[in-house]
Amino acid sequence: MARPRLIDMGLVAQAQFLAIEAKTLDELRCAQAVLLPAMLDATLEDTAAALGIGRATVARLQARLRRMVAKPAAPLPQWGGRRRASMTTEQ
Repeated sequence: MARPRLIDMGLVAQAQFLAIEAKTLDELRCAQAVLLPAMLDATLEDTAAALGIGRATVARLQARLRRMVAKPAAPLPQWGGRRRASMTTEQ
């Protein structure tokens, strides 16, 4: 049995404001990922289908909005290490 969904009404209010004032598509999608389940009682699968993204991406967008609300000026976490780089023979 799935655990019951917890809806943070403060986050929903922030998402409503962000949906109106969104300047980028990413901000709008984050707001929609929170608002659709909260307002329409949609599942993650329904929300993903409505937004045209995968189910796991809905949870990522919700987490990103929580992070943006909690720490608005904090940079997004970056992957560490060397990516897409080949080592030379000397290394």
